[in-house]
Amino acid sequence: MEIIEEMKDRTRMPYKMICKALQLPVGSFNRWRHRVRENLVLIKRPGPKKVQPFDCSVLDAEIRSLDHGRKRSAGTTELYRRHHFELSRRELARMVEQVRQDLVADHRRHLRRIEWVTPGVVWAMDGTQYDMGLNGKIYLCNMQDLGSRYKLWPLAGGGYPAGEQIAEHLSEEIDRYGAPLVLKRDNEGTMNHADVNEVLKKSFVLSLNSPRDYAPYNGAIEESQRELKECLQEKLAFAISDPLNHIAAYAESAVNDLNHRIRACLNDRTSCQVFFQIGVKPKFTRRQRREIYDSIMEKVERILSAMKQFGQTIRESAWRIAVESWLRSRGYIRPHIKTKVSPNLSSFLSHE
Repeated sequence: MEIIEEMKDRTRMPYKMICKALQLPVGSFNRWRHRVRENLVLIKRPGPKKVQPFDCSVLDAEIRSLDHGRKRSAGTTELYRRHHFELSRRELARMVEQVRQDLVADHRRHLRRIEWVTPGVVWAMDGTQYDMGLNGKIYLCNMQDLGSRYKLWPLAGGGYPAGEQIAEHLSEEIDRYGAPLVLKRDNEGTMNHADVNEVLKKSFVLSLNSPRDYAPYNGAIEESQRELKECLQEKLAFAISDPLNHIAAYAESAVNDLNHRIRACLNDRTSCQVFFQIGVKPKFTRRQRREIYDSIMEKVERILSAMKQFGQTIRESAWRIAVESWLRSRGYIRPHIKTKVSPNLSSFLSHE
């Protein structure tokens, strides 16, 4: 409303023309204007108004006690019948969905965790967006060495980077730091652009893609994204000029701070110290990379032969198993399987 009134004062244009320029229905604007004059709530939630108060903690406990699957939660209809005077069906569905997602994430984390032991062997790459409010959204392509948590220079800008840009950026990072043996990434989108694949092929880097519809497989870089966003938010809070014009510099500054943060998981060292420690990162020649690829492919074929299934999804799964098996056999990764699972997650075991 303030923006429209400001435009009205500056341009003297009719409200109808301003609404058309903003792609805002005139009827909606008139209703909001009337509510402002009457000192009413500007935007009302759809659906019937719930007037009875309720205890959120009790409802949360009831939601968590439902029989949650990966996509649905049995008992939601009965729960809504008991609370339909207190909240709408849409609100309850949103709360159930959030609890279900939290439980799924907890379940995955409790099943298995990978410890990345050696720096320089496996990198991870992922894209994310950061909401800057009125300044719009920025997009970040973040890369990290998993063994050291060392973050490479991010690709940051106002628009989502094209595959060619990501490929060029990846190529520059490989030239600067040397090629990893494995690159973890999501299964679809610009991270799998033909130019990106060509960079990997040229450098003999093995691709380890996440399973379809399961981004947490690349969970290490997801945590890195969270760190980067939090640090970037701190930087932008003190920006004295238009931050969007200098977002790359702010992102690089955030990465630099994170790379020099002392981490308990690195024995109270920084990512920078671990990543650049002399004699720690293994070097793989082209011949060695080819031999490693051939060895992994032999294991893939043995897995497929034993399973007697040869679809694309099965082949991708066999490739992930074979790559992880090779990394584990060389001591580059260390899997940790937790045998004790929270009681809240027990129902998932029957759905997996």
